[in-house]
Amino acid sequence: MDSGQTLWQKNFTFLYCSKLVKVIADSFAFNSILWFLILDGQGAIGTALLIAVTILPQVLIAPLISPLMKTNTLKFWMFSADITRSILMLLIPFFYFNGFSPLWFIISLMLIHSATGASYDPASVSLIPQIVTRDLIQKANATIESSVQVVKLAAVMFCGILIAVIGAANTMLLTFPLYIISASLVFLIKYKLKDNKTKDKESNQKGTYMRKLKRGFVLVRNHQILFPLAIYCIFLNLGAAPWEALSAVYISEDLNGGSVIHSFLRVTTAIGAFLMGFILTKVRINRYGLLFVTAGIVEGTAFFITGMNSYLLLVLTAAFVLGSTISAINVPEHTIIQTSVAEEDQPQVFAVIRMTSHVMIPLGALVSGYAATVFGAGKVIAFGGLVEILAGVSILTLTKLSKTKRADLIKVKEESLKI
Repeated sequence: MDSGQTLWQKNFTFLYCSKLVKVIADSFAFNSILWFLILDGQGAIGTALLIAVTILPQVLIAPLISPLMKTNTLKFWMFSADITRSILMLLIPFFYFNGFSPLWFIISLMLIHSATGASYDPASVSLIPQIVTRDLIQKANATIESSVQVVKLAAVMFCGILIAVIGAANTMLLTFPLYIISASLVFLIKYKLKDNKTKDKESNQKGTYMRKLKRGFVLVRNHQILFPLAIYCIFLNLGAAPWEALSAVYISEDLNGGSVIHSFLRVTTAIGAFLMGFILTKVRINRYGLLFVTAGIVEGTAFFITGMNSYLLLVLTAAFVLGSTISAINVPEHTIIQTSVAEEDQPQVFAVIRMTSHVMIPLGALVSGYAATVFGAGKVIAFGGLVEILAGVSILTLTKLSKTKRADLIKVKEESLKI
């Protein structure tokens, strides 16, 4: 672990740069494949399959991989994920230029692409407490989160330009060096292993793979902080799914806008996420759970107002608020896991919570699409916001999540070792 109270030590700098380069590579990979399929005449079926294999394998396989992760091997899981993805993204244009690019082949490779990525995020989140001091964990999460939102938006826009200029297949080739750079930066991270006493204590508690696999779910279920957090994550993604699925339709049908308005919304959302992330690097939070639940309620309110009032200025304001809540939700969620869970258990816990909540996105999007044909996109988006509000109020009043302070999280971490 880097010493001192400065966040920008070499280990964090390597992780930060790797994360941003990886975000650019992922964005280039998805968007270049998306337009490759569209321009190749695969249409709605191809794009639907791409979205499915991009989301589901990654979140479903992560809990199966995470029990294999050890504190001293986190960076190697990240490194192997980047290397594997770089090879996959080289194969697709290689075979395409040689006249072989059937839909089943591309979808199969993208399924593997998603599955290999299942190890990167749990490992990267669990790596932060190993390379920064406890007091800097929140700042580290906020710095990465705010930067990721801006870089993600910029990458999508730049990728679109490249696809128009040099084509989807050639743009795909650029992901290879990006993944290699990300992997190289991860490989440069150096951190000390935990002391043998703590290591032996945790080793005695874990046992076989199946026991480790079960432990991740048991920890979340029996953890007085993580269980309500996981439950609310489910409702957050379920409530946000209508906006993710119907925002373009809503802009087109209710606001009589087009792609320009949609782009303005994305820019406004990214600005909100960046500013909130920047604020969280400066302000020390004591009650992460309270921030997490409050941000969810505010996000739900923004969805509700947006869905019920089709005024452009109001929608743009709501988009800024939505962006702010992205950072205000993700930063405390990661910090709570990193602070209240033993180091060896963090990848499993993160993967379990992510799986149980993220599967709601495609399910919610599917239901939203059908509901919008009956009730209209605006009302469905508003209903999603109402779900977040009601769930947030319930978590706020019926659980200890919002009442837990920083010191309580450290105590809970000690108790989690006994589970």
